Amino acid sequence: MNEPRSVGRLVAATFELYRRYPWLFLVLAAAVIVPYELISLVVTGDGTFARANASFTVQMPDIVVLWAIVTPLVSALHIHAVTTIKEGRVPEIATVVRSGLIVLPTVTAAVIISGLGIALGLVALIVPGVILMLRWAVVAQVAAIDHEGWLPALRRSADLSDGNYFHIFIFFIVVGLIVSAPPLIASIIFEGTESTAAAILTGGVLNVIMASVAALATAVLYYDLVARWEVTPAPAPDGGAGTWNPLAYTDEERPKGWYINPSDPKRMSHWGGPELPEWNGTARTPRKIRRVWESESHR
Repeated sequence: MNEPRSVGRLVAATFELYRRYPWLFLVLAAAVIVPYELISLVVTGDGTFARANASFTVQMPDIVVLWAIVTPLVSALHIHAVTTIKEGRVPEIATVVRSGLIVLPTVTAAVIISGLGIALGLVALIVPGVILMLRWAVVAQVAAIDHEGWLPALRRSADLSDGNYFHIFIFFIVVGLIVSAPPLIASIIFEGTESTAAAILTGGVLNVIMASVAALATAVLYYDLVARWEVTPAPAPDGGAGTWNPLAYTDEERPKGWYINPSDPKRMSHWGGPELPEWNGTARTPRKIRRVWESESHR
């Protein structure tokens, strides 16, 4: 999680984390989703599939609770679990839950404000809403980790996302297909029998798993964007603009690190070095590096 990754590698990393810690992420999601599902069942008398077929007016309270409480808490729990793993420590459920609950008010505020902004953008002209959605793609994760308040979280998420909109967009398309396919298939299977015990149980189980996968994937994306933001130039003998010139080396000799794309100096690509001799990520070129590059006439 210290280097930028392609969308395919991010999805693979998500499932690899799930494979290593299946019960951790399932329990974290279930601790939030199961109580919510039980309360919804008691209040409405319907399970997930039946509620999905209800009118918008009936669904509205459900949507608000999911948006304002359930999703922020699941996101906060998963990003703290991933952070613990990234730091080389063994995640303990009690510790992760405590950390998630502490930051919940800030995460909720950041998610609500960003959600309102995105909704207004979509209503106004659609495109502004999509742009804001990409800018604030990891606002919940930033709010949970940085502990600086909802407004700094909005700004930090925008900074991390800047220059990576297409990467984020494709990632969310892929993850969206992954997490929406099983519930869609199940809803077709249980069509006409949405209120049976089997349908209600299946809907609850799928909600836990899919919410966990989505939150884990976004946590992985957060650290990918951090890696892209923290661009570290590769070392080079001359110590000048050649440091970032990929053409200064052969593939066999090129050190691991970041290099400017000569045809598009606004972007840098990451070379994996001898261990992984391929380009494995892109990021925006920092202004300081571009100035050095341009001063040396590398345009």
